Amino acid sequence: MSNGTNRWLQPVRDGPTEPGSPGEKQPYHDMNETSADSSTDSDDAWKRWLHKLEFLKEMIVGVDLLVVVIAASVVTFCVNHVGNEWISFISDSKPAIATLGAFYSFALVFRTNICYSRWWEGRVLWGTIIVCTIRMAQQAHLWIKEPVLVKRLSCLAIIFAYCCKAQLRGTGIEDESEDGAKLLRKGVISQEELDMISTQSGWQPYYCIDAMRAAISEGLKAEGKNDEWKKNAAQAAMEETICTLANSIGGCIRVRSTGLPVAYDDILNTTGAIFFTAACLAWAPGAGLYNPFVVLIVYTIVKMIIGVGSDMEDPFGHDESDLPLEKFCEEVDKQITAVDERAKLITFDLAYGPASHVPSERSSSYSTFPNRRGSPLANGDNDVESGQMSSETDRLVPAQS
Repeated sequence: MSNGTNRWLQPVRDGPTEPGSPGEKQPYHDMNETSADSSTDSDDAWKRWLHKLEFLKEMIVGVDLLVVVIAASVVTFCVNHVGNEWISFISDSKPAIATLGAFYSFALVFRTNICYSRWWEGRVLWGTIIVCTIRMAQQAHLWIKEPVLVKRLSCLAIIFAYCCKAQLRGTGIEDESEDGAKLLRKGVISQEELDMISTQSGWQPYYCIDAMRAAISEGLKAEGKNDEWKKNAAQAAMEETICTLANSIGGCIRVRSTGLPVAYDDILNTTGAIFFTAACLAWAPGAGLYNPFVVLIVYTIVKMIIGVGSDMEDPFGHDESDLPLEKFCEEVDKQITAVDERAKLITFDLAYGPASHVPSERSSSYSTFPNRRGSPLANGDNDVESGQMSSETDRLVPAQS
């Protein structure tokens, strides 16, 4: 691929525009700005189309297409130049070939459904990782009072997400293709800890889990022994979040490590070869010279379906149909940063709200029961719980004197 093509295939990053910038829509602007904006939109659309075409090219183009065209042409030529007996025999075999095609289609759909279920499971597990990493930062602000440990837990939650992405792509967070250097520049991780994570022989996300447990234990230890029930509740809640994170990354590793059975793909490929050979023989008398093109079109469609299924089988890579792990990690970073900034900006207690909106203790709107002073109920009269009400008359009970 040429450098020009790579330049076109770079992802488009949209950012906020400043007032007065060409990207911001103004009520009045000249024709030059209009043409510039329209040309930018058209360039973005053209880049997206080129990216999709490149994806289709990688999936479709191959030597096998040339082999199919040559084989179908040879079969079509031989069928059209043999005796009528062979042609009638092949034409009568179309129902059997249709049955074979039905079995092949069922096996193809079954494989695609299995691959999609793996892709969906990876999506659900990553959704859990996103939720629990943000929850860890929120729980740290709620239960731990030491600011250093709160910041430590927020950084570990961000590092955990990026370590998961690197682990599922068979690399490490220190790799050039990953985001270790970016986290180092942002101050999320130190060089010493980055080197420590890179030297670990085990899974890198589990280093973050161990560090989270250590920070939680130290933070809750600093709370003292006065509120032991609060400490136990906080530790149980945060431990549940950590266990959910561990189960989620474990499930993702299982999805990536356990692919489809090799024998299933072998059976599917063998069935496909038999079907296309028999279909080429059956379609040759009716399609004539167009038969190689018909076989090529059907083969290309089947190849695309198999290719999409193979991409979904491992949903954590860099293919077009894979999960956008970069966006997931960036969203985790953004939301955890928002949690930290919100804790600094809010000047009142979240439990009570601003002081101007705290309800008065004597406010009747927040009182469960109205004030009964001076009412007949204060003397016990007309109370349904004390017995007969003065306004009631019962003929079976004599009136009291």
